Amino acid sequence: MSVASQDDRERRALKWLAIGLVFASVVMLWPFAPWVILAMWTAVFARRVHGPLTRRFGNRPRIAAVVTIAMLALVMTPILILLTFLVADAIDLVQRLMATERVQELLQRLVANDAGEPRPSFDLASFVLSQSERAWAIGQQIAGTAVRAVIGVVILIAGTYAILVDGERWYGWIERHAPISAPALRRLANAFVETGRGLLVGVVGAGLAQSIVATIVYIALGVPQPFALGFLTLVFSVVPAIGTASVWLPVAAGLALTGRTGAAGLLVIAGFALIGTIDNVVRPYLARRGSLQLPTYVVLVAMFGGIVIMGTWGVLLAPLIVRLAKESLSLLRDTRVSTG
Repeated sequence: MSVASQDDRERRALKWLAIGLVFASVVMLWPFAPWVILAMWTAVFARRVHGPLTRRFGNRPRIAAVVTIAMLALVMTPILILLTFLVADAIDLVQRLMATERVQELLQRLVANDAGEPRPSFDLASFVLSQSERAWAIGQQIAGTAVRAVIGVVILIAGTYAILVDGERWYGWIERHAPISAPALRRLANAFVETGRGLLVGVVGAGLAQSIVATIVYIALGVPQPFALGFLTLVFSVVPAIGTASVWLPVAAGLALTGRTGAAGLLVIAGFALIGTIDNVVRPYLARRGSLQLPTYVVLVAMFGGIVIMGTWGVLLAPLIVRLAKESLSLLRDTRVSTG
């Protein structure tokens, strides 16, 4: 047997060995892949803080990374705690609405308590007390996944730190050993970063601005569960065309059916004049800042499909997969054009 044929056999064997080991690695890493992706996105966004801190600490990236992560934790921890309560309230509201059989009853229940009487206007002290009483119940609900969540948070923090410190060196290694060219890898990396920025700024940012204004309007009009409805407003803001009107229009109808026609009229006016105007003004600006090169409809379907297939993490993973698939097809087309 010639030396060339032996070299060919060895290369084929190494190729299949590499494919098998890479596949096995992906299988082992997949349960925590969302946390790794979040760590990568977080590190990319945190570099704006990490870079100046590194120079301030005398070119010590490790100390700067620790300080950066501590600052992020101080900002994100209260937001995550508040988000936990808002999700719980929204789920409770949706479950009660789904228990109704008639549309009129559903609309009335939006603006009435469990006994059917209109709820009083918002009281901050009562809200804080009710949430603190529910904290233990919420804690019991998430106890089953506590270990996985703790491991995920550890992966997020450790991954963010490692990428801030050694990310450029890791990317250089991948660029040298990847089976595709450096320009193609760079385009995929840019699409990866674009997806994270687009989801945060272009999609969530515009919806968050609308939900904040809507929540203030709900509170001012004495609508029950304004924070839960505000969170649902954020969720439905990604729906094309109707968007936040999917929430505030039924609420206005419920107010009208319960005799609060004045509040219903004010909510409709605020919906078109304030909430809708904010969407028309803020979304184009944020779309330029965090452009995601996917149609809004495709992002929406990808999110819903991701939830069905992968659970909650599908909201992040599905748009990322679709965006990388689009970039891969573009790379394939460009390769055919250049070789043709």
